[in-house]
Amino acid sequence: MKTTLEIFSTEKLRNFFSNLEDFFHINIIDIEELGNFYDSNFLKLIFLDKESIISKKIEKKLFENENIIFVCKDFSVFQKFSLNQKNVLISPVSINKLIDFINNFINTKKHHFMNIELKNHTITNPKTNEKIYLTEAENYILLKLFNEKNVKKKLLERDALQIKQELNTSSMESHLNRIRKKLKKIRSHFTISSKEKYVYLETINQDK
Repeated sequence: MKTTLEIFSTEKLRNFFSNLEDFFHINIIDIEELGNFYDSNFLKLIFLDKESIISKKIEKKLFENENIIFVCKDFSVFQKFSLNQKNVLISPVSINKLIDFINNFINTKKHHFMNIELKNHTITNPKTNEKIYLTEAENYILLKLFNEKNVKKKLLERDALQIKQELNTSSMESHLNRIRKKLKKIRSHFTISSKEKYVYLETINQDK
């Protein structure tokens, strides 16, 4: 159940960050490409050093984005960019510490869709204060759908359930049904639907 991670780094650190590929789906991008930054839904990790130059326009986009982790070469870089401490690591950093930081960042981040919040494997209706716990697989499926809205069923089977392509999808359907029931229990304004090869979030008609 790997999270996709986009990493902006110098060529020298490519080998270091490649150690993350056992834990995440990683895409390592040259730091020079940061000037072409666009806000995808993927979690991003950006390495900054004293030589890092970011335009004010891009800087504003980056620092307002809550889906980015910054790794600073030293404390002076942290000061230079006036970063928020909650999403920053300052070198030296071991690969294990980095993995723990990323996982903690993912699990403690609050995700929203319509009237529902997802955080720490728990879905909550803030208006009614109703909440319910999700299993690891349920949490992954719903988080994936919160981020992408529409996902190929085979991808969910592979990543969330780690089942082989030749197996039937009854296990996936049982997970989807459990999530639907949990969403209904806390009066969600949306549900999970599946059609042919896709799984997606669908708004419930509140007038019915």
